[in-house]
Amino acid sequence: MKRMVNHAGSSLAPLTAPTLLLTASVARVAALDRVRLLVIKGIAATEYGLRPPRTSSDVDVLVSPHDFERFVAALGERGWVKRAHDPDTGTFPLHGVSMYHPGWAADIDVHFRYPGIEKSANSVFELLWSQRTTIWCGNQPTLIPGLADSIMIGAVHAIRSIWAESHRAELDYLVGRCSSMNVGLLTSRAREIGALATARPLFERLLPMHVDIDWGEPSDEWRLRTKFPEAIDRRALLWKHATPRERLSLLRLALFPPVSALVKQTTRSNLRLPELLGSYLARWGRGLRVLPRGLVTLTRETWRTSSRKADRPER
Repeated sequence: MKRMVNHAGSSLAPLTAPTLLLTASVARVAALDRVRLLVIKGIAATEYGLRPPRTSSDVDVLVSPHDFERFVAALGERGWVKRAHDPDTGTFPLHGVSMYHPGWAADIDVHFRYPGIEKSANSVFELLWSQRTTIWCGNQPTLIPGLADSIMIGAVHAIRSIWAESHRAELDYLVGRCSSMNVGLLTSRAREIGALATARPLFERLLPMHVDIDWGEPSDEWRLRTKFPEAIDRRALLWKHATPRERLSLLRLALFPPVSALVKQTTRSNLRLPELLGSYLARWGRGLRVLPRGLVTLTRETWRTSSRKADRPER
């Protein structure tokens, strides 16, 4: 384990007391239940100065896939509830769960893998765990990834939604932060954890133009995420390469999804019949408005899909 760092919130951007308290609480639950867990993004980015100063609206953690279900259950025993997730995991790939609690203003996003870091979930966690660092939230020791790994997480987070101004600003900031570092070591670590191809936009701004690197290819999931931010585009491409049986399933999910897809932005789990009908009508209306775009994508784009499936946590 690397050296201890100062108390959380003591560096570039002060974190709010609720965020620090929730981070400490999450770390405490993990310690009590002997769960291997790393707090990622917000508090780690703050400690290392990897993004512009801002407060965090939730706490993100990466959990060993072997401990994922057990940790989610431990949170559930303490009153935390899973937010609904869209069952159309082709369009919205699953990489964790978001948990909310009536007594807390922030969510806990529990990841068993992180999009853009593309080696197997178990391998990635072991690699990140081997370079972990300890910070203190109050009197609670809290584990975060090492500097290079936090840079990779920040890079793929920004690149994943690079069309958004805030994410472009985060990438610009990260480029400035890394400009005086040994980029060769960063690229070696990125290759080791499977983030070299996905973090390429960061490295292309850090490396001299004449450097020749075998970047490799990002996964189909990553290319769909970054090239086609709209769900209708991804649905159209998945439809194009699906079998007839798969197309029926995709059509059913698009037109008549279960309630979980309709309430995923809320804390509700059920809808009354009039609400359900209203939600379907609203969904169909949105679908009709974007259908022309989907038809254009279906006609113009070609896409290679592979049979490689994302790692799932062991149950």
